[in-house]
Amino acid sequence: MNQHKCRHCSKSINIKSRHCPFCGGENTKEVLHGSPRCPRCDKELTHFEYGEIVLDTCPVCEGFWLDTREFNQLTSERRVFADESIPYEYKRPSLPNDAGYLACPLCESMMHRKNFRKISGVLIDQCRDHGIWLDPGELEHIRCFVANGGLNKSQDKEIIMYKEEIDLLTHKVKNIEFTQKILHFWNFKYWLFKI
Repeated sequence: MNQHKCRHCSKSINIKSRHCPFCGGENTKEVLHGSPRCPRCDKELTHFEYGEIVLDTCPVCEGFWLDTREFNQLTSERRVFADESIPYEYKRPSLPNDAGYLACPLCESMMHRKNFRKISGVLIDQCRDHGIWLDPGELEHIRCFVANGGLNKSQDKEIIMYKEEIDLLTHKVKNIEFTQKILHFWNFKYWLFKI
């Protein structure tokens, strides 16, 4: 039911497994288009130079298609901090009007929409297998977010959230221990054998 065949060794594996446990091959969704198509305009993407990296862009809506490696390069702290053209103030963008999900430009499966680093306010569309779609201006917003300490703020927020979860769990454990002590107090074996 939740099985499919590995593209590399043809053994049956879990459909959610990205890597085959038998051969180690990566199982990604099949590419339907030789060259990516814009998920908004359905036009074939053209090449565009962004610094030293060649990206795919839509000639109509000017959105970008990046594979994960390109996205990580362009948004890395090392590359962002070296760019002196980035403003010193980050202004969180307003949310886009459309709430619809987009299809991957390569495999046409629905991409996941998520807030970059949970606090940036930039909603990116990501295909787990092929890459990331950015609407016009989103790459600049992300780079400005990173340059102005956004990654540290995001990590600090996660640390606070985990600390609160640990405190809540500690409180629950103490309540359970107290309940066990009360139950043992009325237990005859406890009084007789002190166990």
